[in-house]
Amino acid sequence: MIEGVYVAAVTPFRDDFSIDLDAYRAHVEWLAERGVTGIVAFGTNGEGPSVAAHEKLEVLRALADSPVPVIPTVAEANLPDTLALLAALEDFDAPGVMVLPPYFFKPASAAGLLAFYEPVVAASRHPVVLYHIPRFSVPIPPEVVGALPVWGVKDSGEEAEYTPAIVAAGREVLVGTEDDLATRLGRGGSGVVSGLANAAPELVVSIYEAVRSGDAEAAAERSARLRTIRDAATGFAARKRLASLRSGNDLGTVRPPLTPVTDDGALRELADQIEGVRA
Repeated sequence: MIEGVYVAAVTPFRDDFSIDLDAYRAHVEWLAERGVTGIVAFGTNGEGPSVAAHEKLEVLRALADSPVPVIPTVAEANLPDTLALLAALEDFDAPGVMVLPPYFFKPASAAGLLAFYEPVVAASRHPVVLYHIPRFSVPIPPEVVGALPVWGVKDSGEEAEYTPAIVAAGREVLVGTEDDLATRLGRGGSGVVSGLANAAPELVVSIYEAVRSGDAEAAAERSARLRTIRDAATGFAARKRLASLRSGNDLGTVRPPLTPVTDDGALRELADQIEGVRA
């Protein structure tokens, strides 16, 4: 069972765009100290499509003694590279692997997605989590999810009925959209994969715990607080910088075509506000 709060971990880059493994490890340790269940590496907030496969393996080896479980993301855009990376991940201890569908050829039919995912599932010893993020990739219909022997889906879409449809198909859901986290979790999510948890892990954990305990009022109030942070820190570079300010750990820059934050005054104020309302 995959449940709890997983952080969609940012990838720290130095000014020369190399990965800062020490900063990555320090960030994971800081998150673990604040009660998260684990991390998801190389997803959207982790700039996964900008990271080479050999670099991902290097990071995972560096996180072999991580204090929390690590779920790798496979987002290689084609079947051969996807299968090659899955083969390389076989020796890694992970609660699952998250696999993005090919995202260039749109629209993708249900038959095409099944033809992609069937060998993926057969090739992995780890439970497979499908990555539904229509904003950047092709959507994964519930009927495709239900037809595959997968753990379930990370739901990063906007559709209110998607999570209930996945649950009705007999699969699990990790909620990946933070506009109203309490409501989305209440629709049947087993857990969360949160990018904002890089900067506000305590708050995301407290929302998850409030939903699980049935404290709807606290969950709603804290979700509104998270939405304020979401609206104030827009873009991957801003959220990475906010996480640096909160943790005191320099998580560096972003890789092109993303561009770094040039004025972090508002983010510094936001970091202070988050610290002031820690749950």
